[in-house]
Amino acid sequence: MSPSKGQLCDRARHWASLRLDGELSELEAALLDAHLERCPGCRAFAEEADGIVGALRAVALEPLQAPVVIPLRHRPRRVRALQTAVAVALVLAAAALGSLLGVANRDSQSATPMRHVAMIASADSPDTLRKLRRPTLIGTAHQIPRNRALIGDV
Repeated sequence: MSPSKGQLCDRARHWASLRLDGELSELEAALLDAHLERCPGCRAFAEEADGIVGALRAVALEPLQAPVVIPLRHRPRRVRALQTAVAVALVLAAAALGSLLGVANRDSQSATPMRHVAMIASADSPDTLRKLRRPTLIGTAHQIPRNRALIGDV
């Protein structure tokens, strides 16, 4: 088999391998065929791989002399119980540390309470919502954008 010439040849050889197993899409098959027409190295690779796979599939299957048995390794219950106890202890330690850090961060913040504003609008117009929000914006010293064509009486 000749070495590949680059990324296109690598991709074509991968597709040639997928084609042998029937796992190539129609688009990939068309691209592979176009590449094989102009690349003799990849064409030789595809033909050789096809020959090898054909020969392997033609050979009769050999019966097994003895069944294949994969032994399952069972861990003793003590080990599993110890693993569970360690996992629970780590979760509790993480929760305690997170709680402790949360309290420390809360104490280190300034004493100003955070303001939460909620608006519920069912069928309000944009003008009504602007009028509701205007005092909040004025109180926080944010600049209010003005577009007289849209706002009207503000």
